[in-house]
Amino acid sequence: MLFASCSDDDAPMPDPELTLTPDTEISLPVGGGSVEVAVSTNLGSWTALSNETWCEVTLAEGKFTVSADANDALAARPTATVTVTAGEGERSITREVRVTQGAQTFTDLSAAGCANCYIVAPKSASVFDAAYKGNSSTESIGAAEGAELVWQSAQGLVTRVAYAADEKKIIVETADKSGNAVVAAVDESGTILWSWHLWIVDYDPSASLFTTAPNASGTTWSFMDRNLGALTVERGSFDSHGLLYQWGRKDPFPGTTAFTIMNEDYTYEVDGEPEVYGIDNRVLPKFGLTAEFHGTIEKSIQNPAVFYAMTYKHTGVEDEYGEEIVENDYKTGDWVDVSNDDYWGGESRKKTIYDPCPVGYKVPVCDADGNTPYAWLVYTVGKWDEANRGFEQEGQWFPTTGTRAYASGGLDYTEANPYSGLWIGTKGKASDNLELYPDLYGQYMFIIDSKRMLKVSKDKRSQGMSLRCVKE
Repeated sequence: MLFASCSDDDAPMPDPELTLTPDTEISLPVGGGSVEVAVSTNLGSWTALSNETWCEVTLAEGKFTVSADANDALAARPTATVTVTAGEGERSITREVRVTQGAQTFTDLSAAGCANCYIVAPKSASVFDAAYKGNSSTESIGAAEGAELVWQSAQGLVTRVAYAADEKKIIVETADKSGNAVVAAVDESGTILWSWHLWIVDYDPSASLFTTAPNASGTTWSFMDRNLGALTVERGSFDSHGLLYQWGRKDPFPGTTAFTIMNEDYTYEVDGEPEVYGIDNRVLPKFGLTAEFHGTIEKSIQNPAVFYAMTYKHTGVEDEYGEEIVENDYKTGDWVDVSNDDYWGGESRKKTIYDPCPVGYKVPVCDADGNTPYAWLVYTVGKWDEANRGFEQEGQWFPTTGTRAYASGGLDYTEANPYSGLWIGTKGKASDNLELYPDLYGQYMFIIDSKRMLKVSKDKRSQGMSLRCVKE
């Protein structure tokens, strides 16, 4: 009987093995993150490659890590496939792992239309269209490459600002607090192309509108119950004051948080300036100290946080009394070199691209017959609240807020003489002889403890005053 023997070289090779743990689809967090995958194989060396650049693969002994940064886009990222291969040639084996990363759910602030101001809920994630100027659907802001925070009224108020380039939208996330902020779209060089006011407050204007009785022309106006930018209607609270605007500009400036006190040399003992902050929560320079002269529309767009004050020109010519004649540097006394009576729709009576009010609302203007929207406010009908320094009529509260002075951008709100002005988008009456008296004005409602003065008046357009929006 014969026996045959077999050498070890003739023993059958084990089947290739490759096990991944986990081996199911991996879902990475929207905000970015990573997951480790253990690799077990009997073939020695192995590789792992991703077919999508957003999904990074890092190799280590017996494992690899898939990771991704935050998904700033509005859509989920395309599914990535990580291919793991062990061995070579016929003695190789492959496994695949799918990796996904979804998109955050956002509230679309511009779903009902676009504007220069959006009311944003505290502790929210929102998005809005940033392709066009103001409420326009045709006037492009230009080629935006990013977004940034210009200022915020409280530290940590805005927690995230991002630009979704594919959709031309700005993403904003807010903390669980109220306040105001301005964000902007910027080009590749960092120049601001357009900016938007975020009114971060738990507030639905439609729930508390006040509609005036029809006037002789049958016109009514439906007012918000607070000034633009106000965080409350609580009497006596500085948070009820809202923000201040130069006539015809879309961007706001913070109001005072204290009564101002001036020294004899016109410097401030108390300037009333609130602190405002950058995205890194650093304190930004005070608005009253960064004011500039010689404003233009282009400058105001690129520098939404700069107050363009009216300045004077020394002529070197003396009048009949031997005093030097000093003129407005811009003869009109306006903040801008090219004045326009319709910047806020005073002529067209339509909302414009420079209107600072939220979607569905606009700056109040006089009607076609020239009737003022504030004719219903009458000193003898309402009540002056001395303790809280404001005026109330028909349940509507009008706090005194002071102003930002047209010649400096500094705040003016004295305890002895509190007052405020509410801008109207209609031009104020100018002289019939503009060659000799070229000053241009905007109308405003004067809020002050005086029967004689609580009425519609006019002031220089470079003045910074309050504003109360009406329904379109």
